[in-house]
Amino acid sequence: MDWYVVDKKYINYLTQFDSRVGYVEYGDRLKLHIGILLTIGTFHYYVPISSAKPKHQKMSNSLDFHKLQDVSNGYLYAVLNINNMIPVPDNCVTQLKYNQVDNFRSFKGEKEKTDYIYLLQKEKSLIDTVQDTLQSKALKLYQKCIAKPDSSLASRCCDFKMLEAKCTSYPDT
Repeated sequence: MDWYVVDKKYINYLTQFDSRVGYVEYGDRLKLHIGILLTIGTFHYYVPISSAKPKHQKMSNSLDFHKLQDVSNGYLYAVLNINNMIPVPDNCVTQLKYNQVDNFRSFKGEKEKTDYIYLLQKEKSLIDTVQDTLQSKALKLYQKCIAKPDSSLASRCCDFKMLEAKCTSYPDT
């Protein structure tokens, strides 16, 4: 899987309809997504990556949540909230190339930039080792939420069908 930047205007558009869609703009830093996690028909789903917080240490991997943890030393790098995956039109996503990271984020210096790229590379290697698991989880999660939209699982997830409709009717596509 690769790193992607989802267009801020598109994210803002989706947040009008579903409060579970995560914000991507944090001052001069954009939140990244990984993808393509899932393809349903013509819809490509991407999942946001989040920084690890102390509460995540105690949480277990589940159908809608996955920790990016180094098994050799136990260090928790980040988490994937698969329940927040969103469909994104192709024209609203840009694949992140490490040599273009300055276009999406500002850095105080070259060391901070180098450290950030190293972090992305480490996280990507962890993602790549569990790619099949993540894609399987995403499909099962999607199917369960569609089959039982009133379940407690579905209540933790983005409304996938509604977001697909909004994705199709996005004005800039």
